[in-house]
Amino acid sequence: MESKQYSKRIRYLRRLIITTVAAACLIPTCICVILAIRYDRLHTEYEKSMADLEWYREQFGSERDILATEAEPDGEDSNIVETTSEGMDVDYATVDVSGAQNPEDIEGTRYVYLTFDDGPSTYTDEILDILEQHNVKATFFVCGKPNAKYTDLYKRIVNDGHTLGMHSYSHKYSELYASLDSFKEDTDKLRIFLYETTGVWASFYRFPGGSSNTVSKVDMHELTDYLESSNVTFFDWNVSAGDDKAGANKDTIYANIVNNVPRFKHCVVLMHDAADKKSTVEALPEIIEAIQAMDDTVIVPITEDTLPVQHIN
Repeated sequence: MESKQYSKRIRYLRRLIITTVAAACLIPTCICVILAIRYDRLHTEYEKSMADLEWYREQFGSERDILATEAEPDGEDSNIVETTSEGMDVDYATVDVSGAQNPEDIEGTRYVYLTFDDGPSTYTDEILDILEQHNVKATFFVCGKPNAKYTDLYKRIVNDGHTLGMHSYSHKYSELYASLDSFKEDTDKLRIFLYETTGVWASFYRFPGGSSNTVSKVDMHELTDYLESSNVTFFDWNVSAGDDKAGANKDTIYANIVNNVPRFKHCVVLMHDAADKKSTVEALPEIIEAIQAMDDTVIVPITEDTLPVQHIN
């Protein structure tokens, strides 16, 4: 009897030891697998962010160069740094903007056009997810990014029913605005690239810096005439998120948009789809919900029937 009990204890202890050893091996293995998966995801996001950062450095120069230029206001290029930002320090309430009627001038529905410049980027998928969750269509003024990782983003913009617009292929002011020929070359290159990527022959354009920029060496009317001859309509904006300004955060972006939308019947809202614009993504759901809560207000994408908001005529 004692022998049987002893044998049972031995078997119990043996199972206990085996179970303990197995758990000791399995738990670290599971932890390693989880950490490996998280590392892979973070590494993928890091690579995307670095690729976006490299693209921006190619367009605007390194952070050190930008800071050095800003620190020398009397330098040769100081004016370019100040005026090439798309959120230029202009009070658009004082600009004669086509399509920017005040609410008291026209009765009826207010149309709000959410537009995103500079994409696609690390955040494009997230922006598209938010738009889908709120059943909203927007307009994306994109640049030329031939890297294969962006191909699906261009396609998703189109497949999700959003409007695909052009924002220059290179986004390099010095090249884009050097001459009419350089502008034509850049625009045609982007238009063909987007057609080959998505099947869409883009017919909407937003000038880097807006049509009222003071950087172009060419009379902007020559560029707008070229777009018109190519059956392309250009759009500026009358409401800006200010997300390209230093110190912009979720709250300021929300306020800049929601407080100014009621001023107009046709609101073209400028935002940015870029790797350094996380605050824009964070503010987007609340912005959409606030606009949707406004009386007689709808959010729609730019179409051929949209009244253009343009800084110059």
